[in-house]
Amino acid sequence: MRYQTSRQWMITHEWMVKPMQQKEWIEKQGILVWLSEVFSALGTGLYLIAIFVDSWWGALAGYLIVMLLKLPLHLIYLGKPLRFWRTMPPFSGAWRTSWIARGVVFTVFFSIFGFLQLITSYILGSDFLASGQAHNMVYAADIILKIIAGFFVILTGIYCGFMMSCCKSVPFWNTGILPIVILNAGIADGLALVMGIGLLAGGVGVYGPEYFHNLEYASRIVLGVNAVLLGTYLMNASYQSSTAELSVRELLVGRVAVVFWLGIVFFGIVMPLAISFISMFTGDITTLLLVIAIIGHTAGAFALKYCILKVGIYKPILPKSIVF
Repeated sequence: MRYQTSRQWMITHEWMVKPMQQKEWIEKQGILVWLSEVFSALGTGLYLIAIFVDSWWGALAGYLIVMLLKLPLHLIYLGKPLRFWRTMPPFSGAWRTSWIARGVVFTVFFSIFGFLQLITSYILGSDFLASGQAHNMVYAADIILKIIAGFFVILTGIYCGFMMSCCKSVPFWNTGILPIVILNAGIADGLALVMGIGLLAGGVGVYGPEYFHNLEYASRIVLGVNAVLLGTYLMNASYQSSTAELSVRELLVGRVAVVFWLGIVFFGIVMPLAISFISMFTGDITTLLLVIAIIGHTAGAFALKYCILKVGIYKPILPKSIVF
């Protein structure tokens, strides 16, 4: 009798029994999330590669992208951005359970240590200090700050992948490979952007134009790994659940297919990889082709985050077997 009564008052809503697309992070104000994560990948990837190749201008550009584009957009979406300090320890313990709060903490720590590292690297690259004890102390401080800032910039770039992978209601995101895909894509973007800054500066860091070949070689490897990771991610999602399989179909042949094949596959992977192989066989590459490859990389960064967010689909709450 009690079971029959429960069936009488239970009302089945469409969102309870059908897969529904998530819109909070990609439509209307949710576009801020998309742009924030794109600039996060571009800025963190550029800064990380720049400190490895001693490109001060590259590190500065990456730092500014994170501080002036990624962080403000993120805080504006959350609302009341001036209260961001409430996510920070010791004012709050939200960082223990919330990846969004952790992301703010990571970004704040990166802003501090990254700024200090830019100062020490600038001093070393200028004539402020001659060789001696003071120079050695600044050099040691610069190495330590690069390690600390590099650690926090990786966390800043990858936390959104962990945040999405912990979302059990969206099976397409709920996989451990997603943070790796995002991190590797950010590194590829960083390699492209640091070469672009090298074109403007006449070299990469303390290295001359010939160092471009080393960066192109690294770019070929990262792009190849990126293609393998992306294919593995989609294949894994196809067998994960029916809802995740629906996301994959939307990506490959559905509403987002044009952005996926044109933005991610062609502009983000195939075109830069083809230009890189051309330079490998010819031994040289024109500035025009390099600029086209860099633009393709950047377009791929926008397309990748857009597609991942756009095809996020909530799984039904009620299994078909208990739908009234």
